[in-house]
Amino acid sequence: MASAMLPPTESASKVMPRLLVVDDESDVLELLRDAISAKVSCKLVTAKNLASARSIIESQPIDVLLTDLHLPDGDGMSLMPVLKARQPAARALIITGQPTVESAVGALRAGAIDFVPKPFNIDQIIEHVDRAIHRQTLIARNEKRIDRLKDAVRRLNQSRKVVTRKVDLLCNDLISAYGEVSKQVEEIRNQESFRRLLESSKDLEQMLCHAMDWILRQAGYCNLAVWLAADDAEYQLGAYMKYTIPGEPALTDAIRQNLVPMTAREGTVQLEGHALKKNLTAGEHGFLKNQTVLSQNCTYLGESLAVLTLFRDEKCPFTDADLAMVKAIAPVFATALAGMVRKTEGDDRPDEYGEAGGTSFENSDEDEKKRREKKKKEQHDADWWKRGDPPPF
Repeated sequence: MASAMLPPTESASKVMPRLLVVDDESDVLELLRDAISAKVSCKLVTAKNLASARSIIESQPIDVLLTDLHLPDGDGMSLMPVLKARQPAARALIITGQPTVESAVGALRAGAIDFVPKPFNIDQIIEHVDRAIHRQTLIARNEKRIDRLKDAVRRLNQSRKVVTRKVDLLCNDLISAYGEVSKQVEEIRNQESFRRLLESSKDLEQMLCHAMDWILRQAGYCNLAVWLAADDAEYQLGAYMKYTIPGEPALTDAIRQNLVPMTAREGTVQLEGHALKKNLTAGEHGFLKNQTVLSQNCTYLGESLAVLTLFRDEKCPFTDADLAMVKAIAPVFATALAGMVRKTEGDDRPDEYGEAGGTSFENSDEDEKKRREKKKKEQHDADWWKRGDPPPF
């Protein structure tokens, strides 16, 4: 007879423990029912044979089984496997009128917790039953605690997984935020470093010299051209630094006609490989084949004042850091150019040596010597290009 296993511990926790007594003698059953019901707090169920007992075990929750060893339809020991399979937490007591060592050992090995020989004293059987029920109650209570502990551990693990996922998300957000902050800090650092260098420039030529020196120190060796906006909406070459390709007129004219206005329109141009051939004219590509190009527009109040063009062998491409660097310094360079233009336009007052912008022939040799010494002291390390010195890096 097939039926679902019912957990006795759950039933026992809600109602009194259930005791199944199996014996083929009616007077014994009657005696046990009266005596146990009077002395032990439990609900008593009886059966006279194996078939009836097996049906009860398979359909009802049982906490303790008290069975005779010899029954009309078989051995009471045959109930042990059924009890263990259907209600593993239940306990069993074996009663027999023909006790032997072998039967006692067999009962204990089968899972019985006690072996009671006939004839038995009623107080003795009550003591055995009460002890079994008490033990079963403790076991059921412990199992319930264990179940609660397992449930708590399960919920704790679920919470831990949720917390772990949230921590992972938070860490990823922090990493992303740290990366953004680092980029912003690096951008500010580049801008301030570049601005301080340009502020030390005395004239436009020195400012271009300083700007190229700074860019080459940051991006590494490359060919570098600085294009300055002219009044006719065209661009003129302000300075050119050769690394591998000379700044011949054919090259600079080709760049000025295509790449420079393209950069002024788009803001930033980065080309290499197929994109290089696709976007450059034949004249440009003839010079810049197998090169990697990075070009940046420099605007002030929405007006383009200069274009920076860098190029070198495609085996050493410009990095994201190089791109971020030229974008960061572009507005600083444009602002410095605008300031230099205003300074130049307003510099029509006489200098300390004579007429405006020049040196008086009436100056003495001593004054000229002092002027030269002062100019020498004011020379900057970044003026190596202007002086014709080799690169110091």
